[in-house]
Amino acid sequence: MTIFLLNACSSGESSTGLTPFPEKDEPKDEKLVEAATSYVQSRGAPPNSDYDFARVDLNGDGRREGIILFKLPHTYWCGWDGCGMLILKAGKDDFTPLSTISNVRGPIYISSETNNGWRDIIIRTSGTNMADKNIKLEFNNGNYPQSPLLAPTLEIPLSALNTQTFFR
Repeated sequence: MTIFLLNACSSGESSTGLTPFPEKDEPKDEKLVEAATSYVQSRGAPPNSDYDFARVDLNGDGRREGIILFKLPHTYWCGWDGCGMLILKAGKDDFTPLSTISNVRGPIYISSETNNGWRDIIIRTSGTNMADKNIKLEFNNGNYPQSPLLAPTLEIPLSALNTQTFFR
């Protein structure tokens, strides 16, 4: 058996390293967790609420917004048609709630196409009494639509878009 150990040290000179961290003027993940906790408390939701989160720059300002997909307790956040999702806008030092979207299941796709300066979000809707289809959530009037059931169907194949995938 062979074991390889990697060791890095600094000589005081600039180095790129194996996993460079972006030096952005944006809030850290801890601030995202604080904002999500504050949102849960403001709704009177169960304090043991659980979620997954992702960071992606949705508006091209160089700061990655927070995307929260709630998952537990299932009976509070989710239904037969999916779970709640929260978009938090990144500021310099914090996050503010931007949009809440219901009926979401992973995966979600963030398109390179934009509306009103914000990237489109593509989700798949399905349920016992609805046809499976991809929905395009476009940013209008300061937010994304609250219900994907009222948003337009994606008219082109998902494979034709340049997207990033989250919450697989």
